[in-house]
Amino acid sequence: MKKILLCGLLSLCLAPLTAQEVGLNLRSFVNSQGKATSIIPKKYSIQRFDDKDFLSVIIKAADVDNVKTKLRSMGCKVTSGAGKILVAFVPVAQVENVLSIKGIEAIDAARKVGAPNLKKATQDINADYVHSGMELPQGYTGKGVIIGDCDWGTDYTHPTFYDTSMNEYRILAAWDQFRTAVNDTIYGYGEFLTTKEALLAAQTDTANIYDYGSHATHVGGIMGGGGAGTQYRGIAYGADLLFATWKVSEADVLNAYSWMRDVAKAEGKRLVINNSWGIYHFGSMDGGSLFDEFVEQMSRQDSVVFTASAGNNGDVAFHLAAKCENNDTVSSEFQFNFPTPYADNYWGETITLAADSVADFSVQIVLYDNAWQKIHESQWLSTNAEAGIDDFIFVTNEGDSLIYNAITGYSHSGRAIQEWNVRLSKYVQGYYHAVVSITAADGWVHAWNLACLSTGVGNWGLPFVASLPGFAAGDVQYGIGEPAIGDGMISVASYSAGIRNSLSTPSNISNFSSRGPNLNGIRKPEIAAPGQGVVSSYSSFATETASSTTSVDFNGRTYTFSSMSGTSMSCPMVSGVIALMLEANPHLTSEQVREILLQTARQDNYTGHSLPDYTWGYGKVDALAAVKEAVNKVSMSSVEQMANVKVYPNPTTGVVNIATDIPIKSIIVSDVTGRQLMEIKSSNSVDLSGLATGIYYLNIRFSAFNLVKKVIKR
Repeated sequence: MKKILLCGLLSLCLAPLTAQEVGLNLRSFVNSQGKATSIIPKKYSIQRFDDKDFLSVIIKAADVDNVKTKLRSMGCKVTSGAGKILVAFVPVAQVENVLSIKGIEAIDAARKVGAPNLKKATQDINADYVHSGMELPQGYTGKGVIIGDCDWGTDYTHPTFYDTSMNEYRILAAWDQFRTAVNDTIYGYGEFLTTKEALLAAQTDTANIYDYGSHATHVGGIMGGGGAGTQYRGIAYGADLLFATWKVSEADVLNAYSWMRDVAKAEGKRLVINNSWGIYHFGSMDGGSLFDEFVEQMSRQDSVVFTASAGNNGDVAFHLAAKCENNDTVSSEFQFNFPTPYADNYWGETITLAADSVADFSVQIVLYDNAWQKIHESQWLSTNAEAGIDDFIFVTNEGDSLIYNAITGYSHSGRAIQEWNVRLSKYVQGYYHAVVSITAADGWVHAWNLACLSTGVGNWGLPFVASLPGFAAGDVQYGIGEPAIGDGMISVASYSAGIRNSLSTPSNISNFSSRGPNLNGIRKPEIAAPGQGVVSSYSSFATETASSTTSVDFNGRTYTFSSMSGTSMSCPMVSGVIALMLEANPHLTSEQVREILLQTARQDNYTGHSLPDYTWGYGKVDALAAVKEAVNKVSMSSVEQMANVKVYPNPTTGVVNIATDIPIKSIIVSDVTGRQLMEIKSSNSVDLSGLATGIYYLNIRFSAFNLVKKVIKR
């Protein structure tokens, strides 16, 4: 067997930076400068402005204004911030100079990041009761609230983004960060589409590393789609919508959050931001990253409510809990995504590790053949080392190669962490065995095995296997990644929607729904919603077609509704419920929203009655109970005013009168399906003589509150 070993040691030299904390990703970037182009995928984000390369960074500053001034004097672009956390683009040539700025407490390069019948699901969470005003002072549809979606694959022309009568367009704006027609001076990249005409002319967001997709169209339909005359109407179908198609780095998504916040402030409306995406390779899986701190600051200071999908790795043993005793070694085989990759750009595996109850640990990668004869082993890498491993290549017979690199250090929250990228270039199923070995003093070290793509992203797990006696097996615990892992996010699990009040229809947790907790023991996920086989709107521009459940023709084009599954589908369910709550009581704080959702979550025979736990959180979201509790927090004066509003005659054959001393802003008439039929401004009467006999709802809107009254037309 011919063997050639090429290896090199990565020296870490960050002398200018003394007191500040330098993140793992920035260490990797600094030490790659001046070297030949590496074959290891780069997970930091480089963007080009004015023919110069800029590195996306996230900074924690002791003196925000002073640090901003110094950054700008070096040609950096400071784009957004929350509390002490800043997002900036740093010219590559200035990175080491930026590290010397006094007042920077922490800095890291931004990481690249990845991503039932709707009517049945709506009923499962009791959202239809909220729409009709059951046991409430009125029906709620999310009107007056904005839901933002950070995603890819938006069909701006889909009729579900109109109101239920398909007349009023409800997308307020979109920011496509991939577009080259820059029309902004704050962020300096992408294009803002701020009018209906511009959005419809653009038709869809641009193709990017995900091609022309449909994910955002499907998610948007769940959280706020009007249904386009079908039964597939979203949870908050009266809400306004924002979409951000963002470049794949955490800096870009934080900029998207800031943009959405500013739009909501300008509109004077409450904001919910939906995140149906997830990744595992930034932060330290404990919710303590700079990204997490930014979100928490925005949630507290700006009352933005954030939701995030819990992840789709619930059926994969991709987490390894290594219990180290007396510096013993814990080993496990980690599997690759072969022989058939999930994606054309599959590169190999990323093994991320984080200390739990130990200060430091060491890691080694070992390769065996099918007879478990050792072919190669790396050197041991300790987290307290000043050097990492870079671009080791081990070549065996006929050009097969093991390629790997590693970087080590400490997270923003102080945990010892490592990341290994490992590739087998000509892997044959069953011929090779790749093993990770971990050693430490008494305590625990956690590891995760994730797909690594050539684009630098990837979020699906592959198993750890106890292939030999004494090896440790993986499990499905600690499976919640970023951004759901942070305290500022409400993370959402998935279950299959059941039939309301049915004891025989299965409504159990989805096998793919990721389990918690995070490394600090914080209970994740917080709540669950239907996310399995959800039918919603599908982009008419998607590169990949999907099996259509139904279709509608609109403006000379055919639009479909299709089924998708994932916590990406359960998350917008909860975002929609939050919009209903905020319409009922726009004065709720973000923390009150979270508390109400968890307090009102329902339990049944499927969830069990010993919640909360790390699978269901506090249980299944209950829209009616949550909105009721939101209404209960409205001032008593408003409640008394609601009680004094009278509607007569009822039943009626024509005109209905509203007796009240409070000025009426408008009256919206809807049928039992929620379809808006007419709207009357500043009037105390409605003429229903043109409508067929049946039941209708009057949504009477005042300045301080809204009220729904049921009317029978004869």
